[in-house]
Amino acid sequence: MKKYIFTALLCVLTLCTQAQRVSRSYLNEPLSKVLEDLNATTSEKTIYFIYDELEDFTVTSHFTNLPIKEAIREVIGFYPMKVTYEEDRIFIECTQKEDTKVIGRVIDESGKPIEFANISLHSASETHTNNKNSTYINGGVSNENGDFVIPCKAQKITLKVSYIGYKTVIRNVGVGNIGSITLQPETYMVKGVEVKGEIPQYKLAQGGMTVDVQHSILHDIGTADDLLSMIPMVQGKDGKFEVLAKGEPEIYINNKKVRDPSELKQLKSVEIKSVDVITAPGARYNAEVNAVIRIKTLKSQGDGFSLMATTQTWKNNKWNNYDDLNLKYRTGGLEAFATVALENGHYSNDQDDDQELHITNDLFNAHADLPVRSSWTELQYKGGLSYDFNADHSIGLSFSSQKLFYGAFKSDMKQHYLKNGAFDGDVRLTTDIREKNRPVWELNSYYIGKAGKLGIDLNATVLRQESENNNNQLETSEQYGNRTITTLTNEDRRMAAGKLVLTYPVWKGELSGGSEATSTKSQGHNYNQENIIPESDTEMKENNIAGFAEYDLQLGHWHLNAGLRYEHVSAEYTSFGIRQEEPSRTYNDWFPNLSAAWQKDKWGAQLSYSKRITRPPYNMLTSMVIYDSRMFYEGGNPLLRPSVRQSIDFSLTYSWLNFTTGFTREKDFFTHVGNIYDEENEIAIFMPDNFDHQDRVYATLVASPKFGFWQPQATLHYYQQMFDAEKYGAPKKLNKPEFSFNLSNWFEINPTAKALVQASYSGSNHWGFMYRGSNFIVNARLQKTFLKGQLSATLYANDIFRTAKHKTITYYAIGQTAQDVYTYTQSVGLTLSYNFNVSNSKYKGTGAGNDERNRL
Repeated sequence: MKKYIFTALLCVLTLCTQAQRVSRSYLNEPLSKVLEDLNATTSEKTIYFIYDELEDFTVTSHFTNLPIKEAIREVIGFYPMKVTYEEDRIFIECTQKEDTKVIGRVIDESGKPIEFANISLHSASETHTNNKNSTYINGGVSNENGDFVIPCKAQKITLKVSYIGYKTVIRNVGVGNIGSITLQPETYMVKGVEVKGEIPQYKLAQGGMTVDVQHSILHDIGTADDLLSMIPMVQGKDGKFEVLAKGEPEIYINNKKVRDPSELKQLKSVEIKSVDVITAPGARYNAEVNAVIRIKTLKSQGDGFSLMATTQTWKNNKWNNYDDLNLKYRTGGLEAFATVALENGHYSNDQDDDQELHITNDLFNAHADLPVRSSWTELQYKGGLSYDFNADHSIGLSFSSQKLFYGAFKSDMKQHYLKNGAFDGDVRLTTDIREKNRPVWELNSYYIGKAGKLGIDLNATVLRQESENNNNQLETSEQYGNRTITTLTNEDRRMAAGKLVLTYPVWKGELSGGSEATSTKSQGHNYNQENIIPESDTEMKENNIAGFAEYDLQLGHWHLNAGLRYEHVSAEYTSFGIRQEEPSRTYNDWFPNLSAAWQKDKWGAQLSYSKRITRPPYNMLTSMVIYDSRMFYEGGNPLLRPSVRQSIDFSLTYSWLNFTTGFTREKDFFTHVGNIYDEENEIAIFMPDNFDHQDRVYATLVASPKFGFWQPQATLHYYQQMFDAEKYGAPKKLNKPEFSFNLSNWFEINPTAKALVQASYSGSNHWGFMYRGSNFIVNARLQKTFLKGQLSATLYANDIFRTAKHKTITYYAIGQTAQDVYTYTQSVGLTLSYNFNVSNSKYKGTGAGNDERNRL
């Protein structure tokens, strides 16, 4: 059946014969060269023009899937050009044939280009502050790079530049290149409040929204990692992010999958144009993807050698540091790059645990004080090559690995036990886990090209991860006796994956389709020398073959999308070399998605539907058992089934306002619960299990107005589960909603300095079988740039009042566990970053098997 599906998809792509469409990206290119390039892309039309007429006009434009006629209109823009069509010939000529021109660029106060600024030329006046009596000569509009070219035969003129939200500039100039014109923001007074004019910050993207970073106060916040923590509907830091109500996203930089969190630290926010937050991913993404964040950068800055160096140090309960060096060399179509990063990190938390367990006819109460300390020193390195043969063909190869110099986890848990209300015993359990350096590497390659009108995007990934942990535990107790627990854990995980995406223009849209194949092998062995916990030796092989098709259609202000993905997954599970029938399964699933969006001026609305799946990570499927205490173990569940969820989402945007709401039903929802493990020895185990279904609703409102130097961003979020926890042994229905609020207050001190005060609050709520207490945190930062932006310094303080504590109560049929945890989030730090001739990478690979890699 799979072969017929893939064959049908490829046939649809190759049999389509519609008018040719063009996708291009130009940065400050001469119009003559742009027209020459467009002429080379079409076999149906021939473009004629006179080079000398167009040599001064430049083009900065980005467009996708346009017919050749619309592409020509796009690159010509507002220039004084006449286009004539005669059958298979296109004639382009300048309608104002003057020997001299006024050439310049319009930028804002921070040096960013201003698009669509109005430029008018008038007869020269005696004073450039007033041109009421002057005569209009000619005019034009700036392009995406802020450039303008206006033919003019007068040698002296008065120039007028205007743009909404900015003060108009009037200046006496001569013809020729007049350089850059800087516009300053216009300030309006409304009842004592300063309000600046601005362009829309939020627009709709397929399945989500687009945040304009280039024209926001976030454009120079620091790294991409810093930026994402400030994007609406996104929470997290250090490469670990969550989209509100959707969970962990896949992150892409210019269509390249981010695999290493250090990539987000190495990318500067000043290089980023926009960020898409996708809450309803399309068919080309793996069905496990909850959400997608797409980072789009500005165009690269030419050839040569570039260097980026960053150092960050911070203090919570211990000193931490992160340093990286990123080197690139570019010449022509070739790019070679290398990155090395050294991290010396610490993780600490203090826990107070109270546990209640009903085993047989006895009631046990346990109180534990558990300080956890973890530290590591690790070197990460990556290198690669890419080569662009021309605009239509590109190849690349990259390799990344790491070396662990030191990795240790330590804890010292003191436990106090009651049995049926009476004292039963005290226990002290010390744990020392040492991680050995084992091979961890990843190899990626890609090819991006075209065969006529057919676009080709091919990626391949090979991955290997090994780990070895030596767990030494010592338990001392006057009542229960002393004992040691010595455990050796080895894991070996390997993956090979390939992904092919084909695109073809059809009518007013684009049809895309292809396939993705992933093969994974995961082995794990857990041996306890004292035989207190059982030995395990497991192996799981999983093959995932997927085919997908998706169609995008643009009709005026409407954007429609429909997609369908098919996945065939087969898993084989063995224990001590013997095949286990129940967890060895085969799945065949279809995943449709639909969306309809409308966008006009500052308004936008979108309705979308998607069906997705969550497959348990491999550490949940193992039969391995971990020793927590005398009465409580942790383990996996080889019988765990994937959960399937269907979602409906609606978004509404207006300029700096965004409202999103949605509903999700997740069938076979899985989460951790407590069960009896050994009734005779009175031992319980915490392990994952499936439950019939969970419903979720959410709504989020984001507002980002500007009031002079104060630019707040406020987020209101509501989230609630509908889950019959009582049915599975919980003492009550656990449907308390979450109400959260975040306010980020930016203060622009001057163009090179700004400050932030951020406050976040999350109310108490229920999730799965868990009660989560309220949480409050206040952060602040001060940043300054030097040397025209090449050097930046940021001083920050997190969790200033030490209030970010996490309190939870987990309910299950045989009892409950209450935890009060503080993870030492109170910290101060300093980041310094120096950039020399920085340019964005030409590497275009997106990787393959991305979600399988995450499960590993």
